[in-house]
Amino acid sequence: MSAPLPPPSEVRAAFGRLLGRDAEQAVAYLHDLGVSSGYLASAAGARSIRWTSESAYGPLECTINLAKPEKDPRAIAAAASAAGGAGGAGAASRPAAGGAGTASRPAAGGGVGVPQCDLCWENEGFPGTPEHPAKPGLRIAAIELGGERWGLQFSPYAYFDEHCIALSAEHRPMKIDEAGFERLLDFIDLFPFYFVGSNADLPIVGGSILSHDHFQGGRHTFPLMNAPVERAVELPGLPEVRVGVVTWPASVLRLASRDRAALVRAAARVLDAWRDFSFEPAGVRACSRSADGATVRHNTLNPIVRRVGPAYVMDLVLRNNRTDGARPWGVFHPGEELHHIKKENIGLIEIMGLAVLPPRLARELPIVQRELIAAAREGRSPRELEARLLTCADTAPHAPWAADVLARRGAELAADGADGPHAGAEGGAPGPVVREEVARVFAAVLESTGVFKRDETGTAGWDAFLEELG
Repeated sequence: MSAPLPPPSEVRAAFGRLLGRDAEQAVAYLHDLGVSSGYLASAAGARSIRWTSESAYGPLECTINLAKPEKDPRAIAAAASAAGGAGGAGAASRPAAGGAGTASRPAAGGGVGVPQCDLCWENEGFPGTPEHPAKPGLRIAAIELGGERWGLQFSPYAYFDEHCIALSAEHRPMKIDEAGFERLLDFIDLFPFYFVGSNADLPIVGGSILSHDHFQGGRHTFPLMNAPVERAVELPGLPEVRVGVVTWPASVLRLASRDRAALVRAAARVLDAWRDFSFEPAGVRACSRSADGATVRHNTLNPIVRRVGPAYVMDLVLRNNRTDGARPWGVFHPGEELHHIKKENIGLIEIMGLAVLPPRLARELPIVQRELIAAAREGRSPRELEARLLTCADTAPHAPWAADVLARRGAELAADGADGPHAGAEGGAPGPVVREEVARVFAAVLESTGVFKRDETGTAGWDAFLEELG
């Protein structure tokens, strides 16, 4: 049975007292409260299928998330557009009295209002509606970032250890800017044992909620964080900041400095230069015109911050959300040939090397694996396997991919142990070949996000952009 929860005001007061003494104790208190109340009980299910596979960029992590439904990027973009009013991407209102957040939408017929999104503070204690379910057990601690009131909560999806969310008390749209860099660094000063990062602030390259300013953090070392710098860069006037291009499928600049103020200036310089940067050979255009003649910007960043010893380290992932007729999902979004594994927005968590894959794969991959192994052991051709998979709704999207896997790795699939310990079991991890091939698709997904591909054109693009920083 779940333990009774203290009221929000009591939780915030207790957290504040602990934070004044020991930040580790403060977050442990909040996390333990979520576990004892049952709010974080879904974490075990959300993380039940997980593995790591090698790639050309080092180990990549994959998880089939059983708790979170798959979202269509077009639906996310539509929701962000609907949230916009005269002000653009979302109407910001004043925090409600008592610091609980923004005023909610009024309920029909009066009564408790409906939170504007899943991140609003009003979700605390909200009884729920069919369209907006309650979040029983949710408690939000109050912290200060950039002189503003923000909240700290833990995610029930728990993609990694102590997966937390910092959220503005104000319901306002995501925005990447210099003030955001300061807030990220404030978070790291409060909780130096965590990383923290932000989704981008544009559809396609943004996360699943663009209408509410928030960060994600936690106690995890992602593959990107272990990726080496392959090219050192100098920023004139900022000798205190070490800068380099990271060996990674996405396009990443790493900044490191003990001087926090210098680091913010460097990050702001990168952002300012990137927002206006175009490089046609790589398909990068900073902006375009909408049908009504308005300017639509396309360049933005994923900033990710952590401490390494006495230094602050900030990875800046260059993002562009342009579309064209040939690539309606996004010029730098995974193509449809990869959607059988991943079609959602590639947000902060994925860009760091952890694939959050849709729950349907827990059902589909065991069937594909059985068919692959049977085809390999019975000597069927890739074409025969593809035809067989196309007859089943659960396997048809995977048919061309599976045929290619059989053509390349048939001997391994026919060998003992190819099916792994959970062969055919929905909810079990795939066998070694399928695990590696899913990670291979994920590496291709990450490569698709890179604005500067790892080829001659991409190198020329980096050269041109780095020149802009001088």
